[in-house]
Amino acid sequence: MSIRKPISKAEKNMNKELRTFTAHELRAAGSDSQPKVEGYAATFGTVTNIGKFNEVIQRGAFKRSIAEGDDVVALIDHNPSMILGRRSAGTLTLEEDAKGLRFSCVLPDTTVARDAYANLKAGNLRECSFGFYVDNEDGEDWAQQADGTMLRTLKSVRLYDVSVVTFPAYGNTSAAARNVVSEHVETRMASMSAEQGTATRRARAEAILAEHEVWKKQQAEKEAQAEVEHNRRRLQLEAAKLLL
Repeated sequence: MSIRKPISKAEKNMNKELRTFTAHELRAAGSDSQPKVEGYAATFGTVTNIGKFNEVIQRGAFKRSIAEGDDVVALIDHNPSMILGRRSAGTLTLEEDAKGLRFSCVLPDTTVARDAYANLKAGNLRECSFGFYVDNEDGEDWAQQADGTMLRTLKSVRLYDVSVVTFPAYGNTSAAARNVVSEHVETRMASMSAEQGTATRRARAEAILAEHEVWKKQQAEKEAQAEVEHNRRRLQLEAAKLLL
């Protein structure tokens, strides 16, 4: 078994991805004296179009990141200067349940937090986004769907942040713009697509060869039966001549 080299900070930043969507159960909670924001930063089992491929998050994808205490922060628009909470400070809690990645953040008494709370209560903020990188090569699976589109399954990821966002990534509503994909993903997708294509062609070739072998066997059986029938008739004729 090979030992995987730990991912450096530079590699983590290079491989960082963002996913943005209309939040599930995002709401202002608590009270004016102890404000909170709660909701789901991600949900499991829903196939989402990312632009060039589809993606689904598998249950358990955040388990390792949570268990190993990754210091995730809660932000506004992924802006580190607009912080709402932090795991290591005990103000941000994350948990997985059957639905997805649930978060709860106790808001500090800052202008950013007060504005966020007021905008959540008013319904002006309705979308969430989370920053992550795939844990390792086993953290994702790729498969080609019936229509030829590649499907990526996220199995294990490490979290950077959960963010309440004003606009989707890049201020655009298209799937490709709403979700930031690292360069290595497209490279891996192309590689997996090529592998899938090669595997498909190999499977087709093997099926053709198998069919040919079946045909050869059937032809041999037919020829053997014809030979038996020919010999039977020859022997009948010879027997008839002897009786004359």
